[in-house]
Amino acid sequence: MTSALAHVAWEPCFAEARHDRDLEAHARRRMGLPNPAVRYFAAAPWVARAAVDMHPELGLLLHLNLHTADLVGLVVSQENACRFCFAAVRAVLWFQGMDRQRVLRVEQEIARSDLPVTVRATLDYARAQSRSGPAGAHRAWSALRAAGVGAAEAREIAFTVAVTDFSNRLHTALAIPPVPFERTPESFVMRLLRPLLGRSTAARRRRGSPVAATVGSPDWPYARLIAAFGDSPIAPVLAHALDEMWASRHLSRRCKLLIFGVVSRGLPCEVCELEISRALQREGLDAAAIARLLTHLDGPEIDPVERLLMPYARETLWYQPQVLQRHTRMLRQQLSAEQLVEAVGVAALANAVCRMAAVVIAEPA
Repeated sequence: MTSALAHVAWEPCFAEARHDRDLEAHARRRMGLPNPAVRYFAAAPWVARAAVDMHPELGLLLHLNLHTADLVGLVVSQENACRFCFAAVRAVLWFQGMDRQRVLRVEQEIARSDLPVTVRATLDYARAQSRSGPAGAHRAWSALRAAGVGAAEAREIAFTVAVTDFSNRLHTALAIPPVPFERTPESFVMRLLRPLLGRSTAARRRRGSPVAATVGSPDWPYARLIAAFGDSPIAPVLAHALDEMWASRHLSRRCKLLIFGVVSRGLPCEVCELEISRALQREGLDAAAIARLLTHLDGPEIDPVERLLMPYARETLWYQPQVLQRHTRMLRQQLSAEQLVEAVGVAALANAVCRMAAVVIAEPA
């Protein structure tokens, strides 16, 4: 079953694989099948957990149709040329019982002009948020709402796009091998296991239930974003991912904030940049230094690791997979395995959060 992204150049995987029984068991419990990518993220456990726990179909959606969420995953992965994530969505559709031709028709479906109005508006929004950032997302958000999509569902769409952007950058930057998923329907073993894997994944795919409102950590950015999701189960999952990211010590908090600052400036997202700038000032940088650093990506105030990662963060905004993979490979020679995975995870999460924050915060719960 030839993938629409099979032509995308992809480097050999260079990420260090670590077997972590707890992380791998967590992925199996949550997703219903082993996740082969988890071992490549295990050096920074919060990255592995976020890659698993933020899957929208695992009980995080109250309003958005799960099939439409799958289409969003395909559209955004195609926009970002992530062979791994595109193949993974196709494999899950196949596990669920679609034959090969039906899976190919789903790929074609996302380009049809006669889709239902709300589905077409959803996919147009998905492309805009991923391709154009906040500027395009604002325009597409208005069209989405005009098509009859409610505010709560629109926020779920923005989250689904953002999580796909996160996953795309994570798997692409580390060159996680896509071929096993691309060849899933041709594998004799996978064909034998298909009924079992289909039941297991189907059991995890479910709508969520409202939860108590979540309050984000007030000392760090994006508390307003979390609050905007109200009683959605997205709120605690997103809050947990951000809290774990800020708490991890492989990179300094200031380094992470600078990565977020570079992404927010590059998109640009004024809402995000204001919050990040305030946090950086609490880290001891003054406003003039912050503005200069985010413009020039260098200055006497930063340390060698920050000097490496600020240009890298900018490259993650609009990237070519093979170029990004080669840059990441170069970083491996200068960072520890823990620092490398954390840097990729922080940049990926920054892209996800900054792309959705402006529109979601603008129309709160």
